[in-house]
Amino acid sequence: MAESVSLKMLARAAVLAVVLCFAAAWPAPAGDVAANYQAAVKEFDMLRKAPNSSGRRDLWKALEARFAALAKAAGKDPLAAKILYYPAWTNAELGARSYLEADFAAAAALYKRMADAYAGHAWADDALLRRADLLKGPLKKPDEAKADLELLLKLHPKGDMAARAKAMLAELGGAAAPEKVPDKAPDKSPAKAAAPAPEKKAGPPPASPAKPAVLARASVSQSSTGGRLTLSLDRETSFRYQLLEQKRPNGETARLLYIDLDNTRTGGDVPTEKRFAKGAVSRLRAGYFTPETVRVVLELADVRQYEIHSEADPFRVVLDLTAGPGQGDGKAPEFRAEAAPPKQSSPPAAEAGPDQGPPPGKSKKGAVSAPSAADKAALKTLPPAEAKKRAGNLLEQLGLSVRTVMIDPGHGGKDPGAQGLYGVTEKDVNLRFAKILGETLRRKGFEVLYTRTTDVFIPLETRTEMANTKGADLFVSIHCNSHGDAGSQGLETYSLNLASSRDSVRVAARENAVSQKKVSDLQAILTDLMLSAKTAESKDLARFVQKRSLAELRGDWRTRDRGPHEAPFFVLIGANMPAVLVELGYITNPDEAKRLTSEAYLQALAKGMADGLVAYKKRIERYADL
Repeated sequence: MAESVSLKMLARAAVLAVVLCFAAAWPAPAGDVAANYQAAVKEFDMLRKAPNSSGRRDLWKALEARFAALAKAAGKDPLAAKILYYPAWTNAELGARSYLEADFAAAAALYKRMADAYAGHAWADDALLRRADLLKGPLKKPDEAKADLELLLKLHPKGDMAARAKAMLAELGGAAAPEKVPDKAPDKSPAKAAAPAPEKKAGPPPASPAKPAVLARASVSQSSTGGRLTLSLDRETSFRYQLLEQKRPNGETARLLYIDLDNTRTGGDVPTEKRFAKGAVSRLRAGYFTPETVRVVLELADVRQYEIHSEADPFRVVLDLTAGPGQGDGKAPEFRAEAAPPKQSSPPAAEAGPDQGPPPGKSKKGAVSAPSAADKAALKTLPPAEAKKRAGNLLEQLGLSVRTVMIDPGHGGKDPGAQGLYGVTEKDVNLRFAKILGETLRRKGFEVLYTRTTDVFIPLETRTEMANTKGADLFVSIHCNSHGDAGSQGLETYSLNLASSRDSVRVAARENAVSQKKVSDLQAILTDLMLSAKTAESKDLARFVQKRSLAELRGDWRTRDRGPHEAPFFVLIGANMPAVLVELGYITNPDEAKRLTSEAYLQALAKGMADGLVAYKKRIERYADL
């Protein structure tokens, strides 16, 4: 492989690859409109639920183009209105991931186009309401939002969006339009679902994928005795929480409490980040953890106890924090959870309508609670064996256990990777070493999975998806380096982040060369990095792997310590677990090219790397010695 790749050429190649991919994968819109529409809706629903969809702007825009082509071909087909609705929804979903005003503006314009073209259709009021929500929230145009809501209530006073329009209009300080019969009779097509039963006084029905809740506010109040977080939503939804610890770059421990709100969108008044100078909460962050889940993250300071519960009328998730006896005592807080676990509502099946493609699968992740006072007491009084069992169960609930490692031999098939000296090819070294590392890890008690075990090509974006699907706890991608200077040598381990050196940029550009992502699509990558909860953990993992690998090699084989680094590798984006990419050495260096074909060297390197994974596992499972 060439020593470097022009970013401009790489971007053009990536764009061409995307165009060719989707031209081949998607049928032409001509022919069976209904079949093509259903296929496009299925693709839309799959992309909404994909864990790494925030990094795939190319797919969102290609999907928008597909719906636009379908709308043009549909003509006067009964499905034409619904087809025209989807390009707007696609841009809205993209905006929720990219945070770009241009995406929200495109969605608002397309919703208006649909509502104007099919004013009598059953989905026209949905389009007007969604447009108003965008104008009220991210686009910050409340006057235009009022105008759309008033138009909705005038044209569709008996529609299923009328109640929500009135509530939103009241929030904007406007008066609801009188409920009079519109000049034009409402659409009676069978595509419209039956009107729902009148809403109960208790409020709207629980959130569902079709009717998500809106997180309107996230407020924090603090005092000398503790603090309270209140998450205000417009309807009831299920939620989960967990307590974790992360290491800051300076070595200090940050205690984080995550609250995940299912089937939820963020409102315009929810800050993406807010810091507090003093008190129980030092920092608050909010963003999309998955396309349908909003994650609120609290960085806790001096807290000894917390209680989380939900309240109704209106629905709120409330977290009460009790401060410790004093700050600066040098003792780590012993967190305790009081009261019952978080309430888990079971939303009914979603209604048929414009908010739904194929019904998304229910989340398998259950409610997670932090160690309770009873658990703490039990761990102190139980025999050692039973205490360890209880601790292990707790670690598994908190997602802190490390059992399964997904090993990813880089490149493969039509992508040979770097071409080295003596006929050495990167893809072959990667696969050989991956199998050696896997056997070493199995002997240490790990379950091992592979992205490939033969010489086959797998797209970069698919590799972390495989790890997510299989529930891996760690992801390790294996590669070899190359350089035009034959003197370049050494071992280096990368985690996902922005590159901090020119050499990191060079390595990332080379390894990203076969990705279908556009290198210029920086905003989507930044969004994924900002919302990722595993950046710090991956950095720690890279440090352990680098240190232990070098320690094993220094006896018989001397190599340069190029250190752990961070860089935007596409293969690491979207991983739900700590993930690293290891460059075993330079196959363009005469000495290292020979070593990378040596069984003894690969065995020693695998032992060191496995030791690094074990060391990281022990650090994470910090209660294992109870």
